[in-house]
Amino acid sequence: MKITVLAENLKRGLGIVLRGVTSKGTLPILSGVMMKVSSDGLELLTTDLEISFRVKIGVKVKEEGEIVVPAKLLFDLVSGLPVGPVDLVVEKQTLSISGGGVKTEIVGQAAEEFPSLPKSKGKVVKIGVDDFRKRIDRVAVSAARDDTQPVLSGILWSFSKDKVHLAATDRYRLGVDVLSGLKLDEKMSGKKLILPARALQELSRVLSDGQIREMGVEFDEGNQQVVFVAESVEMVSRLIAGDFPPFEQILPSDHKVRIEIEREDLLEAVKRASLFAGDGANIIKLQISDNKLQVRGADSQKGRSESSLEVKTDGENMEMAFNSRYLLDYLGTVDEDKVFLESEGELKPGVFKIKDKGFVQVVMPIRLQE
Repeated sequence: MKITVLAENLKRGLGIVLRGVTSKGTLPILSGVMMKVSSDGLELLTTDLEISFRVKIGVKVKEEGEIVVPAKLLFDLVSGLPVGPVDLVVEKQTLSISGGGVKTEIVGQAAEEFPSLPKSKGKVVKIGVDDFRKRIDRVAVSAARDDTQPVLSGILWSFSKDKVHLAATDRYRLGVDVLSGLKLDEKMSGKKLILPARALQELSRVLSDGQIREMGVEFDEGNQQVVFVAESVEMVSRLIAGDFPPFEQILPSDHKVRIEIEREDLLEAVKRASLFAGDGANIIKLQISDNKLQVRGADSQKGRSESSLEVKTDGENMEMAFNSRYLLDYLGTVDEDKVFLESEGELKPGVFKIKDKGFVQVVMPIRLQE
């Protein structure tokens, strides 16, 4: 293997595929990146057996070949190289890197030991990147952080004619949203698939530089996997098996109070109150009365915080208690100026909405001991 590649392009590619590397697995080779050179250029491949990344980079090919080298080591090395061309040569399972007055050798492994990774078959559904990122980022915060119940660590994709309804819940909160305007295969209508929230969040981060405007998604139910294609980047993720909770049952159909509030004001008030959130459960109180919202946090050891906010109120006076972290997660993902809070009662879920009617956040209240 002999190639010449721009250091900045190699750095960018390694920064992407590094998201598919694990150092905790039982297979040492999974901590590496496979470098595969053909007449089409250089491919960088990584996998942790749940998420896989493939990035294609344009290079000057002098000799084809492949090798697996430690991913983090290679990234750290390339990050320190000056901008411009570098030469990569493989001889006897050793990768030599030279350029900008630097020459380094990294001991690698045979590529035959690296797992075979799936590729897109070209049958993709087109999705706008900005719309995808916005809706995934909003919903994903409600997914469970651990894998004790795998289905709760995922995001449900429910397919209809030209839409995908998204839902995620950790049983304490629920986020739902809609990807619309899609050209879906009729066979997908009515199907429900669960994708790992972590994989979707990693993809969102990869696409955060705004350079890619559209991507494709391809579902392979036979192999229980999904492939995302965004120009030179491919990400493959496994699907999660199981039945997603019937979340529709906890979506309230009515409310006894509704308030309209400036998002930034509420965010700052919740931040202050969270500094004094008590009882080890990040508890803060929201009291609604006469076009005022009191946001309070109190702890006998730390002190207290109270903010009084002007709001538009429609309905009854009410006091509710929530986990402040859930409210901060929600408010941090919304880019609207105003948010709406609805509730049927003090011990009923708080329902947060914005002008985009597709997105709804439900947060379970905390029952306070008298």
